[in-house]
Amino acid sequence: MYFHATWLLAFVLPLVNATSRTSPPSGSVVVNPTATTSGQFKTLSSAVASLPNDGSAQTIFMFPGTYKEQVLINRSGALTIYGYTTDTMDFAVNQVVITHNASLATSSSDDTTGTLRVKSDNVRLYNLDVRNDFGVALTNGQAIALSEYGSKFGAYACRFFSYQDTLYANVGTQVYLKSYIEGAVDYIFGRTGQAYFQGNTIASKGAGCITANGRESDDDTIYVFESNTIISASDAFSNVAKNVFLGRPWGDFAKVVFKNTAINAPMNSAIWSEWSSTDPRTDNILFAEFNSTGFGVSGATRPSFATALTSSQASAYNISTVVGSDWPSWVDTTYM
Repeated sequence: MYFHATWLLAFVLPLVNATSRTSPPSGSVVVNPTATTSGQFKTLSSAVASLPNDGSAQTIFMFPGTYKEQVLINRSGALTIYGYTTDTMDFAVNQVVITHNASLATSSSDDTTGTLRVKSDNVRLYNLDVRNDFGVALTNGQAIALSEYGSKFGAYACRFFSYQDTLYANVGTQVYLKSYIEGAVDYIFGRTGQAYFQGNTIASKGAGCITANGRESDDDTIYVFESNTIISASDAFSNVAKNVFLGRPWGDFAKVVFKNTAINAPMNSAIWSEWSSTDPRTDNILFAEFNSTGFGVSGATRPSFATALTSSQASAYNISTVVGSDWPSWVDTTYM
């Protein structure tokens, strides 16, 4: 059979460029669900508990498996957690799953429902799937996958799954690069987080708002989305059609900017939502877009409280203005 040279390149190049991480980096604490070697741990929570509570930088490597546990990271030193993968740039081949099942109905706060709770600065996650499987049904309520309270946080080629309140980007400077975030109701939310999202796939599973920014005053809190793709989840409920919004204001000063977004989900034509008909919370917000494309914005009729940015205005919302000019010192730029 004859193959054109360009076809051969199409098949060969992804294999050449793929980088695997299938063995622990030197000095790593190892998590292995079938561990028989002394010094290895069967759960992430036990590995985290083994770390010295000091300012030392630590690394954890996780072998493939589904880890059914709730994990709290709360130490003074930097921590990097690597998941086993055959392609560090592709979340679709992640082989480490951390899952828990909790909701606000059985917990004391949104945060305490979280499968993975980060209360430390300088935490980096690579190629991990984090799930809250309580939140996969239409009416189950708040159920967080990741609760993020630290500064200089990075998630790289990770996946986060729930239905309502998937990602609690609540406190501190944080970046999400080349990752997958799935939910339906207010599934990227938080009060004072300064969060930057680039190159992610954002998947709506049902009717609702992607963001619920809780900014309560004129401070540095902001969510900026640069060059992301919005889709319907592969197993989305039928109510997703025409019922997805970019965001609604949890706080009276909500601030959310979407730039260069490919919107390939069946959005509501208004694109943005007020909090509710009796409590709109739209007087002091910034809900802004620049260069939104895709069938999801075809025929859109945005409300008066939405802002269309010019190119020069949009350029002011970048990674430096979100997380600080020192970002090259802690962000893994290979994912940008």
